[in-house]
Amino acid sequence: MELINLLTEQLPVIAALLGSDVLLGLAFMTLTAAVMASGTPGALLPISFSSGALLGGWLGLAVVIVGALIGSQALFVVMRRWLAERLRRRWGDRLGRFDRNIEQRGFYYLLGLRVVGAPHLLVTASCAVSAIPARSFVVATLLGLLPTVTLAAMAGSAV
Repeated sequence: MELINLLTEQLPVIAALLGSDVLLGLAFMTLTAAVMASGTPGALLPISFSSGALLGGWLGLAVVIVGALIGSQALFVVMRRWLAERLRRRWGDRLGRFDRNIEQRGFYYLLGLRVVGAPHLLVTASCAVSAIPARSFVVATLLGLLPTVTLAAMAGSAV
């Protein structure tokens, strides 16, 4: 408790964040978006747990999900724009079978990979190279991340 008092006295920004749910929610959303956009592995669960503990279960869940979707979509767009073209030039003929499978069942593949916790950067890069529509990417990411983030945020709110 002394550490928190010391930090809030020395850094008024922390006191402002802890005193306002709106500012704290925006901070968590921004942090989550930055972490997801950078492809940092393993950071979503601690952020979800912390947001649940500090903001409450439902608000913590909402800000982390929104941040995760913004960050994932940003990474997807950047990779699709700069990575996909280079890989298509190099591996174009070999990606034909991959494209056919993704066109038929890409949403379900992505949903399954998100639910089981496959590495975010690898999944997003694969989707960026594939022919999956951006809308399908967002919906599958939302539905795939929702169970994990919900459990972590609710566990955090119980602390």
